[in-house]
Amino acid sequence: MKIRSSRAWRARVLLLGVMMTTATNAANAADQRESLTLARAIELANSRSPSVTALGAETQAATHRNEAEALPPNLLLESEFENFGGTGQTSGGRALEATVRVTKVFELGDKAALRRGVGSAELERLAADQRTRQLDLAAEVTRRFVHVLSDQEMLTTAERATELARQARDAARQRVTIGASSPAAVGRAEIALARTEIEQEHAEHELATSRVKLAVLWGEQTPSFAKADGNLFELGAQEPFETYQARLDGSPDLARFTSQLRTEDARVRLAQAQRSPDISVSAGVRRLETFDDQALVAGFSIPLGTRRRADHQERAARAHRTVIESEREARRLELHATLFDLYQELLHARTEAQSLREKVRPQAEAMMKTTSEGYRAGRFSLLELADAQIQLIELEREAIRAAAQFHTLMIDIKRVTGEPITAFSSRSAP
Repeated sequence: MKIRSSRAWRARVLLLGVMMTTATNAANAADQRESLTLARAIELANSRSPSVTALGAETQAATHRNEAEALPPNLLLESEFENFGGTGQTSGGRALEATVRVTKVFELGDKAALRRGVGSAELERLAADQRTRQLDLAAEVTRRFVHVLSDQEMLTTAERATELARQARDAARQRVTIGASSPAAVGRAEIALARTEIEQEHAEHELATSRVKLAVLWGEQTPSFAKADGNLFELGAQEPFETYQARLDGSPDLARFTSQLRTEDARVRLAQAQRSPDISVSAGVRRLETFDDQALVAGFSIPLGTRRRADHQERAARAHRTVIESEREARRLELHATLFDLYQELLHARTEAQSLREKVRPQAEAMMKTTSEGYRAGRFSLLELADAQIQLIELEREAIRAAAQFHTLMIDIKRVTGEPITAFSSRSAP
C-alpha cells in the first residue's frame, strides 16, 4: 500500500511539473506575440504588404514583355489568288493563279540583342523603382512604429496624471476632514480628476488608432500585437552633416535617374542600328490553272528611308537623355536643401528632448514632490499643487513629442540618403 501510494504521489508531482512547464512556455509565447519590435514590423510589411506583392507581379510582367520584344520578327505565311472571277478567258477559275509563300525578315545591325539591351535597362530601372518603394515602405513602417511608441508613452503619462489628480483629491478630502481646508477644494480636485480621466480615455483611443494604422501595412485589420517594443528616448548616434551629405549619391531617388540614363543609352544604340535596313526574303509555290502546273516563286524587299527615321529616333533619345540629366541635377540640389533642413531640425529636436528629459523634468519632479508635501502640511494651496502637477505632466508630454520628432526626422534623413532603417533598443525607458 505504501509503495502504491508513493508511486501515485510521484505521478502527481510529475504531472504538476509538466503542467507548470507547459503553462510557462505558453506564457512566454503569449508575451512574444504581445511584443512587436521594429525589425519584426518591417519584416511583416515586406512579406505581406499588398504593395510588395504588386511589385513582384510588375517585375514578372516587365520581364515577359521585354522577352517578347527581344524576339526576332515572326515568319509570315502569305497566300495570294489572281486571275479569277473575270470575263472571257479569265472567267471562273480557268486562269486562276494561286500563290502560297513564306516571308522571313533578316534583321541587320544585331537589333535583337540591342532590343534585349533596352529590355535589360528597363528591368534595371524597374528594380531601382522597387528599391525606392521598399525603402518608402520601411520608412513608413518606422514612422507609424514611432507613432505607436509615442502614443504608448502618452498613455503612460495620462495614467500618471490621473493618479496624481486622484492623490490630490484624496489629500483635499483629508484636509477638509480635519477642517484645514474649504469643502470647495474637494470639488475643484474632483473636476481636475475628471478632466485627467477624459484625457486618459482620449490617449487610449489614440493608441488604438495608431496600432491599427501600423498593422494595416502588412494586411491586418485587427492588430495581433499588444504593444510596440522600443525605447523612444534612446536617440542613438548622430553623425556630422557632411557624412550624410556624402551619402546623397547613393540615394535611391538619384539611382532611379541613373537607371533611366542607361535606358536612354540603350535606345540610342538601338536607333543607330535602325539605320541598317532589314531584308525581307520570301519563297513559295504558285499554282497555274491555265497550264495545270506549279512553279516556284521567290523575292526580297528592302525598306527605303530608314536612315532618316533612325536619325530622328536617335535625336529624340539623346534629347530625352539630356532632360533626365537636368532633372537629376535639379533633384540633387533639392535633396541637398531638404537634407540640410532636416539636419537642422534634428539638432533642435535632440537638444529639446535631452534637455526636457535630463534637466527640466527632474526639477519639475522635485518641485511637484515639495509642493505635494507642503500642501499636506498646509504650506501650499491646492491651486499651487495642481499647477506643479500640470507643469510636470506637460513637460513629460513635450519630451515625448520632441523624442518622437527626432526619430521621425532621422527616418526622413535615412530615406533621403538611402540608408537602412535600424531597430530601436528594446529596453524600456525609465
